[in-house]
Amino acid sequence: MRLGPQGDGLRGCRPHGGGTNRARDILGQGHSGGRRGQEATYEELGVAQADLVQAGLLKNPSLGFAVRFPEGSTGVVSTDFSLAQEFLDIFMLPLRKRLAAEQFEQAKLRLAGEVFQLVGKVRQDWYALQALGQMVELRRTVLEAAQVSAELAQRQLQAGNIGDLEVETQRDAYEQARVDLARDELLFEAQRERVTRLMGLWGPQTEWRFSSQLPALPASEEPLDHVESVAISQRLDVASARQESRILAQALHVANTSRFVGSVEIGVSRQTGPEPGIRVTGPTLRLELPIFDRRQALIRRIEAQLRQSEKRLASVSVDARSEVRTARLTLLAARQVVDHYRNVLLPIRERTVKLSQERYNAMLLSVFQLLLAKQAEVDAYRRYIEAVRDYWTARVDLERAAGGTLKASADVHSDTHPTVVPLAPSDTVKKEGLR
Repeated sequence: MRLGPQGDGLRGCRPHGGGTNRARDILGQGHSGGRRGQEATYEELGVAQADLVQAGLLKNPSLGFAVRFPEGSTGVVSTDFSLAQEFLDIFMLPLRKRLAAEQFEQAKLRLAGEVFQLVGKVRQDWYALQALGQMVELRRTVLEAAQVSAELAQRQLQAGNIGDLEVETQRDAYEQARVDLARDELLFEAQRERVTRLMGLWGPQTEWRFSSQLPALPASEEPLDHVESVAISQRLDVASARQESRILAQALHVANTSRFVGSVEIGVSRQTGPEPGIRVTGPTLRLELPIFDRRQALIRRIEAQLRQSEKRLASVSVDARSEVRTARLTLLAARQVVDHYRNVLLPIRERTVKLSQERYNAMLLSVFQLLLAKQAEVDAYRRYIEAVRDYWTARVDLERAAGGTLKASADVHSDTHPTVVPLAPSDTVKKEGLR
């Protein structure tokens, strides 16, 4: 399996339609990279669907049988058969089915929200993995430059040009570069395993490959008003809170409709006796008199829950707008850092290396100073990669806050994988020997 730098198999759906439609889209995508533990939460849909089916079933009819024995020596045994069905249950069936259907939609919204958050988490870890892959490459470059510097220092010591202090300094830098490379390689493997766990892969699937290059930054960012409107219409937690209010409103309607009507049973009864050969058959009606319990406590409870749900919806909506604004400010700040590195700091470091190379060629600069300039350039590239990683992490946070993937055109001028060419050992030794 090969996944592109954008992590295409892991991206959430773009904002189209209402929250319920987005829930169907997310749950219908069937991400093969779902975590195994996450699959257990899918069974919540099975529970909600079972409740929906149960709401569409009528109560079973009740069958009654009674036997009456004579108290004296005269008379015959009397029997009574009855068959009754709850009538109010038939009347309330459409309302009950509609309420269960709304609860099923809320369960889908809640589960889709968890899946969407998981997708965002996988994407963030994916970008961190790509950044670590580039870090390892840069660490190898630093190690190669440090190795060159240490070898040159040893040769110059043998030629009597430098002392032991300079040699030990270069050896220290080389050994530290080895430790840094080993640490970043370990972090890379650990992050790869983390992504593997999140995608639920095992066995041969763990040998998946990917591009270690971070994607290019988009040419522009979304307007704030647009992102806020997307958050209110597309965030699944907002849709779930809205659905909860709708469910409680319907439950209140059902409770008010049936508050003055208790249990109503209609059936048929057949009785034999007490005279031999006489049988009587006729309808039966049994009513529950709502004298003491007219569901006033239930109605008050649902009314309080409805007010609570409405306040929760207002709070979630306000929080969603605030989270979008915070996430977008973080994204813009991260973009400014990336642009500053790309347009200011990196060109300065590159020009410093170029000037150092010219002065080295003119025998005005030592090889160690040239290597230090090269290491400073590599360090700037490392921080640049970290800045790009932070940008994509912030962008995922913004998309999670907005409840959908943002549309943006790629910036073709962005280069997140700059080439750092180390000095070749043979060239450096040759140049040093001309001095």
